[in-house]
This record gives sequence, structure tokens and C-alpha cells, in this order.
Amino acid sequence: MNNPARDILKEITRTADLGFEFLDLTLEPPATRADRVDARRIRTGLAAKDLGVVGHTAYYLPFASAFDTVQDAAITEAERCLEVFAAVGATLMNIHLDCRVPGHDPGFINRRNIEALERLLPTAVRLGITLMVENAEGDDAEALAPVLDALPAVGLHLDIGHANIGTGRRSNTASLLAGYGARLKHVHLSDNKGKSDDHLAIGAGTIDWRRELRAVKAAGYDGTFTLETFYGDSSLITYSQQRVRDLWADL
Repeated sequence: MNNPARDILKEITRTADLGFEFLDLTLEPPATRADRVDARRIRTGLAAKDLGVVGHTAYYLPFASAFDTVQDAAITEAERCLEVFAAVGATLMNIHLDCRVPGHDPGFINRRNIEALERLLPTAVRLGITLMVENAEGDDAEALAPVLDALPAVGLHLDIGHANIGTGRRSNTASLLAGYGARLKHVHLSDNKGKSDDHLAIGAGTIDWRRELRAVKAAGYDGTFTLETFYGDSSLITYSQQRVRDLWADL
């Protein structure tokens, strides 16, 4: 994934130089807000480095806001992202459900998230992009069911780091795959110690990676994986990359 505080063309070069096959393009401030990037230059840069692309949006868009004007603005921003992703060649875009709505119960929050996705789907379909919901910290299949069951056209974006936060030695990966593995479209990988989303190198936390990747493979998935480890030290990134490849090949 590109660092949204850095020049996107330099991030494309860095991604290719590190040996990755695609860029998880996140469109968010300060440097890559959707209305401030040059989609043509991004597409040209990706093609020059022979990189694919997956679409990622900011995790804090208020899709479930109790204020209609605020929800409208979040949807407008997501529509801008869809247009950019289509222009750069992406066919997947993730959405983070909004659960930060003080004074309202889960039923209200789920309805507002569903409403926002329903409003985005026609644009996504027109542009040939599949929307996918990323599980938040602690989410299992039951937590996502109200939204995913209501919207069969929306896929699952599995974040394994999130699936291992606040669960003790248990992981929510198995639950999410049992419920929605057939709709799995993309996977994020980063390690943590079970308490916060640390984005550590693979093996630096407490996640059982052999168990987690075995579950993903057993679900029949063999698509894109993003290494979402936030390090300036490229050796930690390349170590994590090779570790995942070795584990996957050995399963």
C-alpha cells in the first residue's frame, strides 16, 4: 500500500522495486485525496512498472452519520474514489463500515451503512468495480451479516490483522471465511499482539500465520494479498513478503 503522505509516483516505483506485483492504492489525504491526484499519470506509472492495482479508501468516512448532509459528503467522496479507481484500472474498491455514531443503536448504524452502499453500487457497477467490505477490529461473520446479507453484490475484504484483535487466542478469520469465504475478494496481512492494529512485520506479533493462511487457502482463495506493514525499513517489508510466500507455498 502506498503511504498517502508521499508522492504517489515515487510510491509506485518503491512498490515495484520491492518486488510486489500490484499497488494497493489508498486515496486519502494528505497527498492522495481523490480530487487531487492525476489518474492518467498514475495509470501510466503503474503500466511502466507492470503493476496491477486494488482500490482502498479512507477508514474514517462517516457513511452511517446521523446527519444526512455528512453521509451525503462521505458518499460523494467514495464516488470520487470510484471514478479514479476506474481510470487507473482497478476493479476492486474497499469500504470500511462506519460504527462511530453516538446515541444510536446497531440497527440504525447498519441501516445507514446499507443505505450508503446501496447508493454507491450503481456507480460501481457502471464503472466495472466490485465493492468489498473490510472487517474492522473484532468483527466476526455475525457482526458483518446485517450488511453483507442485505447486499449480495458486495464482497468481503479480509484483514487478518483486524481479525486477531481483541479475541484472545481465538481468531475471527475462520468465522468470516465460514460465513463469506465464497465472497472473498482481497486480503490484508499485518501482524499485531492482539490488542491494537500495530501493522507489524509478519512474525513480530502473536498471529498464527500458518493457521490463518491455511484457512484462507482452504476457502479456495488465490487472489491478491496486501502486505500492510508500516515500516520505512525495506528489509522488514521484504522479509515479511518472503515469509508469506514461503508459508503459502508450504501449505
